[in-house]
Amino acid sequence: MYKNKSGIYKALLLSIAGACFACSQAIAQSVNINASTEYQTITGFGGMNGVGWVGDLTASQIETAFGSGEGQLGLSIMRMRIDPNSANWNIQVQSAVRARQLGAKLLATPWSPPAYMKTNNSLINGGKLKPEYYDEYATHLLNFVDFMSRNGAPLYTVSVQNEPDWHPDYESCDWSGDDFVSFLNSQGSRFGANIKVTVGESVGFAKRFTDPVLNSATAVQHADIIAGHLYGAVPQDYPLARAKGKEVWMTEHYTDSKSDADVWPLALDVGTELHRSMVANFNAYIWWYIRRSYSFIKENGQVSKRGHIMAQYARYVRPDYKRIGATEKPYPDVSVSAFKGPNNKIVMVVVNTGTSSRSLNLTLQNASVGNLVKYSTSATLNVAYGGTTKVNNDAATVIVEPQSVTTFVSEGTATSSVSSSSSKSSVVPGSSSRSSSSATVSSSIRSSSSSIASST
Repeated sequence: MYKNKSGIYKALLLSIAGACFACSQAIAQSVNINASTEYQTITGFGGMNGVGWVGDLTASQIETAFGSGEGQLGLSIMRMRIDPNSANWNIQVQSAVRARQLGAKLLATPWSPPAYMKTNNSLINGGKLKPEYYDEYATHLLNFVDFMSRNGAPLYTVSVQNEPDWHPDYESCDWSGDDFVSFLNSQGSRFGANIKVTVGESVGFAKRFTDPVLNSATAVQHADIIAGHLYGAVPQDYPLARAKGKEVWMTEHYTDSKSDADVWPLALDVGTELHRSMVANFNAYIWWYIRRSYSFIKENGQVSKRGHIMAQYARYVRPDYKRIGATEKPYPDVSVSAFKGPNNKIVMVVVNTGTSSRSLNLTLQNASVGNLVKYSTSATLNVAYGGTTKVNNDAATVIVEPQSVTTFVSEGTATSSVSSSSSKSSVVPGSSSRSSSSATVSSSIRSSSSSIASST
């Protein structure tokens, strides 16, 4: 009998403990958003159009990628390749023109100078640009800038070299930080005020390629954007670049190329990396190929889960928005960033990689917000409307679903109402349809997946 009572007491205690644990999980954590605390200005989110190596994006896919309406990605930067052979430049024009008409900025990157300018007399396997060809190489880049402009697709920025620290058996070229300094000192003044110069684009955002430029009193005058990739790296702040007044762009990465872009929750890695890039003060984030089985648009033209996650940022955090102060980690598995538009619109993006719903008590400072409109991507939702929450006395409580990316967009301005906040619970379903994997991308994956010789 005693044993039975003991078992009952034990079961009761376990039940109470479980209930208390559940209660503790349900307790809302505080998120403070301060619109007067400003960080970087967002230039945009983008992707690579690989025409010449893979098929060009179709007209419909360009609209999907660079449009900002329902079912579209909202990208605002298109990256393209500068072919070493100028006879091939015309194939870049059509998509670039349309992307720019949709408001996109154009970044052009060379993978290799023409072979005769290099020490190995080859487009592949690295080799260095000979200093005696600095002038001709600058002319080569400027000719591409002029060609695109004359054909209705003026560039926003031109890069000096893609991945100077990667020497594969496809187009590539070896540069050091001192080489960039020498080239910019010699040729930088030729690029003038009409085209921004991007420098770096190291495979792992290694600062040894850009610190010398930033620390050179002369070369730094000719560099506008400091760029890098995230293969084998995680986003990190770059205080020296910011101190020199330079934008910091992440110009190429994919979180995984072996898995289909709809595999869930693996696709959430995109949300985690986007968040980390934003809080690292990056001005721009550019994915690798826009259309691929592992990418934002599938080969059949449908937007993937990874694409919908990108849209949670790109469609709502528009160019010229500023990142503002926000409590970044209200829970260990929840990441928050917030932004302010030129019209004082507030946007908050929440990445929940955990398996529980999370409640957030929001306090908004120095912002006048009437309502917050919710859009979510999860295993079952694709940038789906999730109701409207009223903001009262600069406060509101919102819920984010497990394993989701959720964007809250301000609507209207604050009123003097003191009634308790209310939330519409109606949800319009989306169309049918963990944390940092970037540091674990091995060089073998990098080689097989980013190589132009492969189908990726």
